[in-house]
Amino acid sequence: MLVQLAWRNIWRNKTRSLIVISSIAIGLWAGIFILAFAWGMYKNNIDETVFKQLSHLQIHHPLFSQENDAKFIVPQSNEIVEKLKSQAQVSAVSSRVITSGMISSTTTARGVKIIGIDPASEKKQVKLHEIVWQGDYFETGKENEILIGEKLAKKLKLKLKSKVVLTFTDVNSEIISGAYRVGGIYRSGNLSLDEVNVYVLRPPFREILGLSKNETNEIAILLKNESVLTQVKEFAKSIAHGLKVEDWKEMAPELRLVIESFNLYTYIITGIILLALTFGIVNTMLMSVLERVRELGMLMAIGLNKLKIFLMIMLETLYLSLIGCPIGLLIGWLTVKLLGNYGINISMFSEGLTTYGFSPMIYPALDGRNYVIVAVMCLITALLSAIYPSYKALQLNPSEAIRKI
Repeated sequence: MLVQLAWRNIWRNKTRSLIVISSIAIGLWAGIFILAFAWGMYKNNIDETVFKQLSHLQIHHPLFSQENDAKFIVPQSNEIVEKLKSQAQVSAVSSRVITSGMISSTTTARGVKIIGIDPASEKKQVKLHEIVWQGDYFETGKENEILIGEKLAKKLKLKLKSKVVLTFTDVNSEIISGAYRVGGIYRSGNLSLDEVNVYVLRPPFREILGLSKNETNEIAILLKNESVLTQVKEFAKSIAHGLKVEDWKEMAPELRLVIESFNLYTYIITGIILLALTFGIVNTMLMSVLERVRELGMLMAIGLNKLKIFLMIMLETLYLSLIGCPIGLLIGWLTVKLLGNYGINISMFSEGLTTYGFSPMIYPALDGRNYVIVAVMCLITALLSAIYPSYKALQLNPSEAIRKI
């Protein structure tokens, strides 16, 4: 009887019930969208970091990361690279020669990270050729060609074919200078990297630094599937004796923190939205109780005890939530699905975001577990919101309530 009575009660005032249902649905949709947008931003940043900067794994000399000095080498690098390439789980392996130095134009100079690469390897590794904005990707075959970022080109007032001078120290700590010509200008979407990283051909640069053909400073490993990360990492450690093998989470701890704390963000963001929703539900259900004072008094007078009155009002709130929650979840899921395919262009804010490695195109995404968390929190909130109105109903005196007009 209580089940039927509660169901009929919520439709006695259709407008009010529909408003509550709409509030719950909109609140859920807003929570899902905000979470999906935030995760889309972070996932985009993670993908940019892994697939266009760090790769899944890197091998260095233990002291290399502290100074970026070419003298800290990976010996027998060719053998290590070949062994890694033989692994079925590995998608690509690149060997790089790296040092810090200065780049000078006719107007000014800047500190940069000079990276000697094999152009063919980097096409598979970080797809460097895809972000070349002007010029060519080491297609002329000239040994003194250099690839620089768009932001650095603007800072140094450089154009294609402009001459620059790189100054750095070799493995013997002697200062070396070399003249290069800008063969290409790239635009990675990460302004902080565009201003720092410059690329040159590995063989001539390695020779200038004083390294042998079997020595390098960095080996980057890209996997076909991240699920085998631990397995490949252990294999890399077994063949890279005395060297430092790090995965992308260790090299970018801020991204690992984002992943580990995202569930906490889910609770906080959803909690804030549902807190606002709580006041609406409390207000609506309280109005419903106060409008039915005489009716509730009569029900008490004919034998409906306080527990049943309490349960009836709780059921009314539960019904409203059970209608609003699925609607909100469905709309939220459809929104995430649609925008996840087409993306959201935030280019008007991209100048600030790209400084931190965020792409101007955001593709919202959300794990199924987060939908469950949001739905459960919504139901709990709705039931908690009904406690006060139900309590007020219990305070009614049947004889006084019947005489209410």
